[in-house]
Amino acid sequence: MNTIRFVSLACAAVAGLAGTAWAQPHEGDVALYIENSTIHTGVYDGGVYSQARFFAATLGVVAPNFTADPGFDCSPGTFPAGSRNGFDILGPLEVWTASAFEPAAAARMNISFATLSVDTPETAQVVTGFTLSVGSNGQWHRHLDYTLSNSAPDGVYLLKLEIFSTSASLARSEPFWILFNQNATEQAMSDAAAWVQLNYIAPAPCPADFNQDGGVDGSDVESFFLAWESGDPVADVNLDGGVDGSDIETFFVAWQNGGC
Repeated sequence: MNTIRFVSLACAAVAGLAGTAWAQPHEGDVALYIENSTIHTGVYDGGVYSQARFFAATLGVVAPNFTADPGFDCSPGTFPAGSRNGFDILGPLEVWTASAFEPAAAARMNISFATLSVDTPETAQVVTGFTLSVGSNGQWHRHLDYTLSNSAPDGVYLLKLEIFSTSASLARSEPFWILFNQNATEQAMSDAAAWVQLNYIAPAPCPADFNQDGGVDGSDVESFFLAWESGDPVADVNLDGGVDGSDIETFFVAWQNGGC
């Protein structure tokens, strides 16, 4: 039996025990919880769920190009018994270029569980994965297998997913991202993580609509200069860490264009 197959079966066995031996979600897994009839991704710490949409994993620890982490877990009773949870892949695998992420032309990611398998698309499209059953106690603890294509060069890779339930009463999760380290440096991972947080999860507001009232007009100029003259950090619209003349230039270029 090859290593990856062994790990897959071991993870499946672990998942099967989740509803009996382990009642609480595991630290390090993507914690799932329901709020306002919507699935949310997050972390579980000290009995409390908090939202998170960005997770990290390292490939190659137990087998080349492979990981079964992070898994997905939740508290008993989270999902209706008899329902199933699945995932959508929201576009191609992306690779870090030292300044941004772009589609990884030379790499794809395979996601599998036992005999079920799906690959990331080559182009910008949504690919529906597969569904797995919820435990009789309403808990869903699953570890999918992620395998990067053998031809993929070392680097930092990014996967965008959504989780959904077959229960009509639950809305799917917001998109979330998993960052994969394929023999990359800690600095590369750190830079890539910061970029994802800034550009995908919490993008900066439009500098032109400085007062964020939905329009670009003279009131934005007034609001910007009041903040800029006082040295308020919100006037750092070019996000270089300081409030100076370059922020004025950035603001007015966006404002004169009527948007960002």
